Amino acid sequence: MSIMEVIGFFYPECKGIKYLEEEDCKFLIIMDSFDCYKAPLDWENTPVIKDNHTRAHTDVLIVNVIRGTVLSGARVWILGRHAAVSQIPCQYIDVVTEIQGFSDEMKDDYFTKRFHDEELARKIVTHYKRLPMLIALARQPFVCWVVATVFERYYRCRSYGLHPPRLTPFYINVLIYQTNRRLQIYDGKGADDLKWFSEDKQLLLNMGKMAFKMLERKTRVFYEADMNEFGLKLTEVAVFSGICTEELLTADTDGRRTFRFIHFSFQEFMAALYVFIVFRCDSQNVLGSSMLAKLFKPKDQIKSTQSLVQCAVERTLWPPLGHYDMFLRFLCGLLSPQCHNKLLCGFFYPHNIPKISGLAEAQRVLEKAIETAQGKNSDGVENLVECLREMTQEDA
Repeated sequence: MSIMEVIGFFYPECKGIKYLEEEDCKFLIIMDSFDCYKAPLDWENTPVIKDNHTRAHTDVLIVNVIRGTVLSGARVWILGRHAAVSQIPCQYIDVVTEIQGFSDEMKDDYFTKRFHDEELARKIVTHYKRLPMLIALARQPFVCWVVATVFERYYRCRSYGLHPPRLTPFYINVLIYQTNRRLQIYDGKGADDLKWFSEDKQLLLNMGKMAFKMLERKTRVFYEADMNEFGLKLTEVAVFSGICTEELLTADTDGRRTFRFIHFSFQEFMAALYVFIVFRCDSQNVLGSSMLAKLFKPKDQIKSTQSLVQCAVERTLWPPLGHYDMFLRFLCGLLSPQCHNKLLCGFFYPHNIPKISGLAEAQRVLEKAIETAQGKNSDGVENLVECLREMTQEDA
C-alpha cells in the first residue's frame, strides 16, 4: 500500500483528499506506542520514496515518513518508551521530551474522576498516602491505575483499610499487571489466555538475578553488557517488561546506553523475588551460599526459612547506609501467606506446591533483631518493624 492508501484505509473520510500533498499544507502525524512495533527498521538501506502514491512495505513507509520524504508537510510526533524511540537516528529528531508524570494534585484528581463513588475515591486517596513509597510511585500514571484497580478490589472486603497498606502485595500486582500487559500487547494473547510459560518466568527470574547482583555491586544502573551477562535482550528488558527504562545520555555515561528499574525500590523487589523463588522452588538459600555458612551450619538448616531470614537480616544490619533495608522488607512480605499462597500461585509455581514451613521461627528472628537493635539504630528498628508487619499483617 502507498502512504495515501494507508490513510484512506484507516480514515475513509480522507479518501481522495489532495491538500495533504500540497507544499504549504502543514499537519501533524502522531505515531503512538512506537515500542509496540516490533519489526526492525533499516535506516541505512531502506529505499527513499518521494512519491506519496508509491506502494511499499509498512517498514519502508514508516522510515520515509520519519525521514520526511513522503508527506513532506507533516510534523511527526512519536510516542513510546525511550529504549524504542532511541533507535531513530538523531538527524531525524528535533526535540526530545520526557514525560515526568503526575503531580500530587493530578493524582488526587485522577482518583476523584475515576470513581463515581466519592466515598470510595476518598478512602483510596487517604489509604495510599499512608505509605510514602506509594506516594512516590504514583507519580507514574500507570501506577495510579494499579493503585485504583487493586485498592478498589480490596475495599470490597468490609474490614480492609484498618491497617496501612503493605508494599509487597502492591508490587506483586504491578509485576503481574505489567507481565500480562506484555503478553497481550507484544505477544498478541487474549485476556483469557494469559498463562505464563517457562520462558516468561525465566525472563523475570533473570531480571531478578540481575537486580540482586546490582544490589551486591551497589549500583542502580545497568548496561547492555549486564543484560547479556544474565541472558537478557535489550528489548525484552527496556521495552517489553514495563518495569525498566532507559536513561537519557549524559556526559557521565561515556556514550553507553544506560538503563535502570522504573523506581529504585523495584530493583530491591525484583532482587527479593529472585531470592524467594529460588528458595521456594529449588530449596536453595542464595543468601546462605557463602563458604562460612556452609562450614558452620548444617545443610538442612541453611535451607530453612529461619536461616533465609537470618541471612537477610545480617546483610541488612551490616551496611551503615541501610543498603538492604527494602530488600529485607520485600523478602519478608513474600514470605507472608497472602503473597506466596494467593498472589504468586499460578504464576511462578503451581497451586499444589507444598506450603512454606518455619514462618513462626522466621518471625522470632525479626523480633529478636528488633530487640537487639533498640537503642542503637532507630532507623534500623523502624525498618525491622515494617519487615515484621509485611510478614505477619493479615489483610482482608
